[in-house]
Amino acid sequence: MDLTKVSVFLVLFFCLLWHSNGRNVSLVMENEVKAATKCNLFRGSWVHDESYPLYEAASCPYIDDKLNCRKNGRPDSDYEKWRWQPYGSMPRFNAMDLLERLRGKRLMFVGDSTSRNEWESMACLLSTVIPNSKISFNNDGFPLKTFKALDYQASIEYFWAPFLVDFYSNEQGKKIVHLDSVQRNGVYWKGVDILVFESSHWWTHSGTTKEWDMMQIGHRMYAYMDPMKAYKKALNTWVNWVSENINPKESTVFTRTMSSEHYSEEKSKNCYNQMEPFKLSGDLPPVPPQVPMLEYVLKKSKLPINLQYIIRLSDYRVDAHPSVYTTEVTKQQLKNPEANSDCSHWCLPGVPDTWNELLYASLVQSA
Repeated sequence: MDLTKVSVFLVLFFCLLWHSNGRNVSLVMENEVKAATKCNLFRGSWVHDESYPLYEAASCPYIDDKLNCRKNGRPDSDYEKWRWQPYGSMPRFNAMDLLERLRGKRLMFVGDSTSRNEWESMACLLSTVIPNSKISFNNDGFPLKTFKALDYQASIEYFWAPFLVDFYSNEQGKKIVHLDSVQRNGVYWKGVDILVFESSHWWTHSGTTKEWDMMQIGHRMYAYMDPMKAYKKALNTWVNWVSENINPKESTVFTRTMSSEHYSEEKSKNCYNQMEPFKLSGDLPPVPPQVPMLEYVLKKSKLPINLQYIIRLSDYRVDAHPSVYTTEVTKQQLKNPEANSDCSHWCLPGVPDTWNELLYASLVQSA
């Protein structure tokens, strides 16, 4: 076995090891290994890069005010200057090239507010090379938002579906998660050229953060169901819909893992007042149960669904959340910032830009 084969074998071995037990593995052979496997894109390290960010928040009108951390008074900006460097090769993000690849096509992000986070990021990235007069933006059509690059006839869309399956109120005003139906949502997804799905965070919300009243399968209603059982049922419903309704010759389907949350009783691990990533050594926190569940369900899909495994690279970025630099923290809550920080969403520019860089890289590799 020659040196190149040995190098590739070792990278894949460590990739599988890292993936299975959650431990970060640092390799000192990046220059030798040129195999740009999909696995390699999501294994690597964060490096400081003064050429970042790829756009300025002040020049992008598509960022939700609560995610514009600089506008909300964040005094530091170093969190914007970290670039993800995978162990495999990765093309530099090229907005013009991506627009050409999207010419005449629709790209849609589907999921919860972190998917909206990613959609806003993509709109900002592409708007850097498009004159404002050549952009059409529609923010009125809930559950759909649309950014269009007119000269390219390209559409970048966000569809709000935090459970992927249908979720709406009944005649009594009860909010119902329909675990065996995507008939309402699926109408919006048909015919889309590139779909990027995500659903994870809302499944474990409880108490005052729980957004649903009942779950339904067929005609049977449930006031409570184990969250992971419900999640598995919903994922199977979604995968079956994709397999039955998407033509792989015409559409490409991605799904990404959940992104990291940094809530902790240990103040040093909470996102408040964090100004640099966690060090790339030692053990990472356990992978949330939604991630292996998603992987398990994807194995049964009849249609290829590309997994964007962004959970681990996001784990390090405790510094990149809005924390208290958001419009949703009151003066009273500021008296206890650790308890009231937003450690779930992400500042823009920031980590969601990296997810889009990886999405672009995946599209380039699969072309």
